[in-house]
Amino acid sequence: MHNEFDVIVVGGGPAGCSAAMFMARCKHKTLVIDKNDGTSYLGALGNISCFPGFSEPVTGRELLQKMKKQAELEGVRFSKGAVTAIAADSTLKRIITDNNEEHTARAVVIATGAASRKNYLNGEREFLGKGVSHDVMADGPSVARRHAAVVGKNREAADGALFLSRFAEKVYLIIPSNRLDADEKIVEQLQKSKTIELHFSSSIKRVNGREGVTSISVLSAGKEKEIPVTGVFTYAHEYQTTTAFLEKVIELAAAGSVKVDERLATSADGVFACGDALCGRPQLPAIAAAQGILAGVSADKYLATI
Repeated sequence: MHNEFDVIVVGGGPAGCSAAMFMARCKHKTLVIDKNDGTSYLGALGNISCFPGFSEPVTGRELLQKMKKQAELEGVRFSKGAVTAIAADSTLKRIITDNNEEHTARAVVIATGAASRKNYLNGEREFLGKGVSHDVMADGPSVARRHAAVVGKNREAADGALFLSRFAEKVYLIIPSNRLDADEKIVEQLQKSKTIELHFSSSIKRVNGREGVTSISVLSAGKEKEIPVTGVFTYAHEYQTTTAFLEKVIELAAAGSVKVDERLATSADGVFACGDALCGRPQLPAIAAAQGILAGVSADKYLATI
């Protein structure tokens, strides 16, 4: 199966949908190829309260559905699949997917995200969007006046605990090490906080709940205890980029994130990138969406020159 488009967007998150919507509005025939497997970072967020245009919090899944519908109303076509190869060495780019579809386009926008994970805590995946989150800035307000836990030993976990202390009545920082990988000033802030409780050399054995998170089971000094919480924010992992198929196509950073210039253009002519693929980690959905618009603007200008 072969179809020709003006632009193909790889990835259907906030960056990809925004780029596609803008391109379609500029009268370009636009295709979005998205795995749509339900494991996206945004799809797992349960309470997005800082996205422009929404007076009430929405879930990540709801936001994605609204963005996709808006793009479709502009004429964007969506195709389910994972891109396995891109040939970008000519004016007409060729894209192949895992379901043996082949598409061509004069411009490509990479918006594959950077939140692929395999190592989940026991119960973490089951409660994604139901109390478990990976983003305190997006989901922090959901634990206002409640108890929450942050898991991790890095600076990100420390910052997350401090941020949550603005909302939560109690924050348990579960540290799977005898020290925090953060500077002394951050550690001092944590120790002085009346809201944050530090648990060194501890690990979460299970995230418990029914409809949502109700507690965590923590192992410390060989003993297991249960701590009541309604929110769990995990930073005891590394995100994996989803750009391996681009290694011989465009220039990537050591960690696999995509290198771009000020126009969000990659090293390959006519190939642009936006969203989490640029930084190698999840960012606020509104930022990713804004980058999608900027990539669309640059792609539109590129198409006007060829």
